[in-house]
Amino acid sequence: MKRTFIAIKIPVVKQKMEIIADIQEALRDEKIKWVESWNMHITLFFIGDTLDDMIQPISGKLENHLKAVKCFNLKLKGLGVFKSVRDPKVIWIGINHSSELQMLKNQIDEIITSFGFKADERAFKPHLTLGRVKWVGNKSGLKKLIEENAETDFGEVAIDQVIFYESRLTPQGPVYKSLKQIDLKKN
Repeated sequence: MKRTFIAIKIPVVKQKMEIIADIQEALRDEKIKWVESWNMHITLFFIGDTLDDMIQPISGKLENHLKAVKCFNLKLKGLGVFKSVRDPKVIWIGINHSSELQMLKNQIDEIITSFGFKADERAFKPHLTLGRVKWVGNKSGLKKLIEENAETDFGEVAIDQVIFYESRLTPQGPVYKSLKQIDLKKN
C-alpha cells in the first residue's frame, strides 16, 4: 500500500526564490513549516492509500491518455492563505486561471475515478503551497504581508510533465518519490 497523488512540479526561478526568501524572513518568528523549493508542486488529484497492484494500471492509463495533452504555461501571481488571516493553515502563491490546467485536471479526474477513487467535491483551487502554518502570533503582520504581495508576479512556468507520486510521511515532513513521469506533447 502506498499513499499517492498526481501533480505537476513547479520549478521556481532564482529571482522569484529571492521574493519567497523575503516572505520567509518576514515570518521567521512564526511557526511555519516551509516547503522546500524542489518539492513545490500543484496537486491535481490526491488519491491516498493505493494498493501496490494498482500502481502499474494507473500509470499506464495516465500515460496513454495524457501523452496527447500539449505543454502549456502557467502564471504564478499573488500571495494568500487558506482558511483565513485570523486562522491561517496554508500560505500559498496563486495560479492565474488556465483553461489548459482545468482541462488537464478534468482528464485526470476521469482517469482516476475510473479506478474507483472518489474525486474531491470541493472546487479546484490551484495554488503553490509555500508553507503550512502551525502558529502565527503576529496576525496583523501576516495580513500586511499578504496585502503587499496580493499582486506580486512570481513569473510564468512551462508545464511539460505530469508526475504520479508516492508520498511518505516522516517526522521531518513528507518525502515524495516519483512513480511515473508522463511527458506532455511538445507544441
